Amino acid sequence: MRFMRSDAKTAIDYAADHPGWLDDQLVTDAIAKRVEQVAEIAKFQFPIELRPQAPGIDWDAISGLRNRLIHEYHRLQPRLLRWNVEKDLPELIGTIDALLEDEEE
Repeated sequence: MRFMRSDAKTAIDYAADHPGWLDDQLVTDAIAKRVEQVAEIAKFQFPIELRPQAPGIDWDAISGLRNRLIHEYHRLQPRLLRWNVEKDLPELIGTIDALLEDEEE
């Protein structure tokens, strides 16, 4: 879960450090790779027993995103990727933070 959070934060940081990143293929690729890693962890490594504690996360959508990023990369939609980075990842980080706090209590 911590790696998932770290990759999400890194993708957000890359975007923040490069405001015009949608026009920079290298940065877009780097962000897409981090989002892919987040989705990979969500699909295969995130503890299934914790998923009910995170009802706001659309696990099927994350799985679908992972499949698109890995198998259909040539069809990457930059505006969708931007949405993931600006909206989905911050929410995911908040959820992970809450789960990690619960674990520590």
